Amino acid sequence: MMKKACQAALLLSAFAGAILAQTPECPCPVPPPGPPPPWTGSAEFSYLSTSGNSTTSSLGGGLQLFYKPLPWTIGLDVHYLHSSADHVETSEQFKGALKGTRDLTAEIDVYARGSYLRDTFAGLDSLVSIDGGAGYKLLKGPVHLLRAEAGFGYSWENQVPTGIDRNYANARFGLGYKWVFSKTAQFSNDFGVLLDLADTNNWIINDT
Repeated sequence: MMKKACQAALLLSAFAGAILAQTPECPCPVPPPGPPPPWTGSAEFSYLSTSGNSTTSSLGGGLQLFYKPLPWTIGLDVHYLHSSADHVETSEQFKGALKGTRDLTAEIDVYARGSYLRDTFAGLDSLVSIDGGAGYKLLKGPVHLLRAEAGFGYSWENQVPTGIDRNYANARFGLGYKWVFSKTAQFSNDFGVLLDLADTNNWIINDT
C-alpha cells in the first residue's frame, strides 16, 4: 500500500512539473500601438448669467479640428463670444483661422495661415490676414509643448464706425504652450501679435 502511495505521489509531481514547464516564463509580447488617428478635435461651449443690481450674460463657443497626414498638420480654429449688460450688447467677437504646418525636422517647421476677425466693439468690422513663416519647438512633449513662430504676410482691414479700408504688409509673432496632464484633459495658451509694417502704432495682440 505504501509503495502504491509513493508511486501516485511521484506521478502527481511529474504531472505538475510538466504543467509548469509549459507555462511561459514571460507574458506574451504586446503589439506596438498603431499610428495616431489622422483626425482629432474638440468643441467648447460656455454660458454665464448674473442678476441683481445689474443683469449680465456671456455666451461663448469654439471649435478646433485637426487633420494630420504626417508630416503635415492642417488645423481649423473658430471662436465666438457675445456678452451683454442690462440687456444691452457690450461685446461681440468672431474669429477663425485655417493653418497648414509642415515639419522639416523634429524642432523646425514652416506654416501658412489665413485668418478672419470681426470685433465691432474694438473698431473692426473685418480683418482678413494671410501670412507664412517658420516655427521652432522649444519643448516637444509629450507632457509639455512650447512652440514659437514668426512670419510675414498681408492684411485687409475695415474699421468702424469710420468705414476706412486699410491694406498693409504685416509681421506676426506667436508663442503657443500646451500642458497635457491626462489622456482626456489639457491646458493650452496661444499668444500672438499682428503688427502693421506701414504704421507700427497699429497692432493687435491676441491671447487665448
